[in-house]
Amino acid sequence: MRRLLATIKTDISVQSRNQFYTIAIAIALVFAIILSQLIRPEQIITVIPALLLLIVGGTTLLFVGGLIIAEKDEGTLSAIIVSPLRPTEYLWSKIITLTLLATLEVVVLIGGALAIMSFSRKIAWPNLIIFLTGIIAINIAYTFLGIALSVRYKKITDYVVPVLFIAIFLQLPIIHFWGIFEHPLFLLIPSSAPIQLIQGSLLKLEAWQWFYAIGYIVLQLTVLTGWAYQAFDKHIIRKVG
Repeated sequence: MRRLLATIKTDISVQSRNQFYTIAIAIALVFAIILSQLIRPEQIITVIPALLLLIVGGTTLLFVGGLIIAEKDEGTLSAIIVSPLRPTEYLWSKIITLTLLATLEVVVLIGGALAIMSFSRKIAWPNLIIFLTGIIAINIAYTFLGIALSVRYKKITDYVVPVLFIAIFLQLPIIHFWGIFEHPLFLLIPSSAPIQLIQGSLLKLEAWQWFYAIGYIVLQLTVLTGWAYQAFDKHIIRKVG
């Protein structure tokens, strides 16, 4: 536990030094102002989940990929593998700190937009516990996904191309939830479950929708956890060993 806490402290310091927090908050503030001026209160239910997938999910994938690939290039990962720090502690430090970063980004983005809107009109605020649970689920999933993918690449430019296609694919459920083209197959895309949960913080869901959202989130996090650990072991630990 002491090693994990020390690693978390170091990761936060590195992320701050690389301006991750400054960039995330600046982007969130800009979009908060834009969002507050463009949408009506009744659109919050559909627009907010889409923004979370597009902005927060995308930045999480880029941040985790950038960190992992930079540490590979600098030899930091090789040094970590032969140090007393366990790979699980290294990975969980990344997950915790990047989730913290993304959650802060969401609070500024959504909270700022709703606060600005509340000055001129009546709005419905989301259930904070359910909302944050959905946000954390998205960010943990995207962090595991970013780890599983980024350990395979040596350059960030090589990583960005496949991640772009994956990010676009993960945006597809918005078509279903916006009612543009509704089909049950969209619910098989992993990002659909967090969207459903976040919508549950803004409106009343049926029992099957709660079961689907929570159950599918647990399932995908279990699968992504195993995949990330296997990828890290194959592409980092075994190559160093």
